[in-house]
Amino acid sequence: MGDVTIRLNRFGVEQGRMWQAVVAAAAIALPLLFWIGIERALGDSVLDIDAGETLYLRSYPVTGASLEFQLPGDGWTSPGIHMADQRQNFRKGALTVAVEVDTHVENLEKLLARRADPIIAERGYAYNNERPYTNAASGLSGFRADIVGPDTAGSITVVGEDGGAAAILILLAPGDDPNSATFDPDPFIDAFELEGK
Repeated sequence: MGDVTIRLNRFGVEQGRMWQAVVAAAAIALPLLFWIGIERALGDSVLDIDAGETLYLRSYPVTGASLEFQLPGDGWTSPGIHMADQRQNFRKGALTVAVEVDTHVENLEKLLARRADPIIAERGYAYNNERPYTNAASGLSGFRADIVGPDTAGSITVVGEDGGAAAILILLAPGDDPNSATFDPDPFIDAFELEGK
């Protein structure tokens, strides 16, 4: 076997290979710099929701339903880039809330199952105790079910009209009791104003 001698320059790179090291460094650094620039241009990715602020959603891609609502209390934030018309996520402490509006819903009970299925499949939760739900303050009715996971509990509620517009509310937080006041949909649905068909 022959001996091989590798000569390094003052940067610790093999002589004659400096251009390859520069290209590799640029390939790593340029996407990172581009991403940081996009984040700064878009601003803070967490939006603070003011107490009593009125929020709006509309059905998409099929138009025809809109939802106007307020979140109960203060301290709410909305993570991510805020471009969704149909659905928005909110957080307060450990509680995560998703609000969505849909249109031309044939059956509210089937919609509840359809919206619960991705949560169940993605996170390994179960939903049960499905029951009719009515909110006296908003006049909306539909169905509610509990969500149970190994270390998470919550509820999913669908209100509206069969054959018309519907609003979906999903509440999730660490816990083991889906009947806790934390997962009561009333304080949220009290302020729902659902319109459309």
